Amino acid sequence: MKIRTLLIDSSYLLQRSFHGAKDTYTQEFGHCGALYQFLTTTRKLVKDHMINRVVLVWDGEGGGLARHNIDADYKANRKSKEWHKRIEMSQAEIDRENDKKESILKQRLRVQAYAEDLFLRQIEVPDIEADDLIAEYCVSHNNTEEIFIYSKDKDFFQLLDLNITILYPSVDTPINKGNFFFIFGYHYANALPIKIICGDTADNIKGIKGIGEDILLKYFPDMKYKSFTVREICAKADEINKGRLINKEKPLKALENLLNGVDRLVMNYKLTNLRKPFLNKQAREALLDLELPLSPVKRGSKNLQDMMRQDGFLSIYKGTFVNYVSPFYVVIQCEKERLEAYERNNKNK
Repeated sequence: MKIRTLLIDSSYLLQRSFHGAKDTYTQEFGHCGALYQFLTTTRKLVKDHMINRVVLVWDGEGGGLARHNIDADYKANRKSKEWHKRIEMSQAEIDRENDKKESILKQRLRVQAYAEDLFLRQIEVPDIEADDLIAEYCVSHNNTEEIFIYSKDKDFFQLLDLNITILYPSVDTPINKGNFFFIFGYHYANALPIKIICGDTADNIKGIKGIGEDILLKYFPDMKYKSFTVREICAKADEINKGRLINKEKPLKALENLLNGVDRLVMNYKLTNLRKPFLNKQAREALLDLELPLSPVKRGSKNLQDMMRQDGFLSIYKGTFVNYVSPFYVVIQCEKERLEAYERNNKNK
């Protein structure tokens, strides 16, 4: 059986689940929208895409530090987390914010506990972002596994040439290099050059002034149909502006900015190129550990049933334990077979 691996950008899914199910409570647990929606989304992905291996990839505490050391503005827009230093809030509002943070943490720990009993693998490394772990996994395993990535991060588009499939939450169709153009309107191999030139507002990565994705594709329409390097785009920009001068036209300011923005382009290449992920020794060791079989000790349906009962989980699902868990059986069985094969191989040595 070929391994079909689902890599979940778990910190993202947890936040999405929390905000998407704000009104989901049980008497036993309290607010459990993040817990329920996270597992139910994972359950659906496993079922819909015939997944037999799941890896929950979490952002480590301090994740992004390496990129911040390159560009102090990296994710600086997210300092809004220190909301109490920036805006005036009532004590009641402050209490609500603190309660939200505590609830997210509580539900994250519970998700991780459920995942252990469902034989879902997990990886989290201090100072390392989930993006880097996912990227390295894809580079290392794309020839031996069918890999699906669940994330809203467009950075992963640059991995499509590895025959990766991306499950993008706002797009109903699984994204691959075959259908990418019909969804996003440009050649998939240009995802990285576009990010390098245009930057990323979500991560506060500055792009070249005056050039957004639409403008870039306007000036370089061939990017819709074939791949370009940033160097090739700059050469074409120089050609365009020199042609305008010959025709006694004013050079395009946006293209001048591009040609004068080499330092920014080099920095953005370092920040956004997932083929060169930011990993440390601990991260590489943790990725190697994913190759080891999972022990069934302290894992199993009894633990899971007990937790679901304690949390009132099935009162939300309104179905049986067996019915809810059944889509995960193929994952559990695959992990057990991996353990058996590992023990046989070691016994014969």
